Amino acid sequence: MENRIEHFLLSLKGTRTGLAALLLAGIGSALPLKALAEETEADDKPAPVQVIAPEVQPRTIKEADIDAEFFEVGGFAGLLSIDNFSTEPLIGVSAAFHATEDFFIQFNYGMAEAGLTSFEELSGSNVRLLSSSDRDFNYYDFLLGYNIFPGEIFFSDTLAFNSAFYLVGGVGNTEFGGENNFTTTFGTGFRVVLLDWLTVHVDFRDHMFKSDLIREDQLTHNIELSSGLTLFF
Repeated sequence: MENRIEHFLLSLKGTRTGLAALLLAGIGSALPLKALAEETEADDKPAPVQVIAPEVQPRTIKEADIDAEFFEVGGFAGLLSIDNFSTEPLIGVSAAFHATEDFFIQFNYGMAEAGLTSFEELSGSNVRLLSSSDRDFNYYDFLLGYNIFPGEIFFSDTLAFNSAFYLVGGVGNTEFGGENNFTTTFGTGFRVVLLDWLTVHVDFRDHMFKSDLIREDQLTHNIELSSGLTLFF
């Protein structure tokens, strides 16, 4: 009886040892299979696409800058539409001080000679509302300007000019018809810097004052369209 029990225990011990050996053998064989699967999965992934960087050649642009000086002087010419009279040629001079990059102060003096009114033309040569000397239209004003749209104009791939749209407004005096009238002026303009010391301007302005020449206490609008050249120094 005891021999049977010992034999059973020995056989059970052998079985447990065999199961442990099989388990270790299974784990050992599973590890290479897992590594092989991972390697196969890595081989199946698409190779990364190589990005080709374009060879960009930067352009060299010659740009005209405003000189380091702040003063600007020059002349202008254009047309002046005198209210109740005709549109006549206009000439004048201007000077400006650029206080900052955005703001500037400008002085202008302009001269024109008024023609005949429609009433004078219809009435013939015997009726004249003004003498020849009273037809001289002279004005001066002090304006504050603000550059609202500074930018650049490209004339070619390598040539660019600094430019700016600006607003102006201020007060002055107009001598016309034997009267001296306090004048309010508002307008806009466009500036192009051709060289670091030379600019060209195009200006549109309205010179407003009250006059008694045609009707009593009438607010007149005298429209100016002019262009000119200025120098920095």
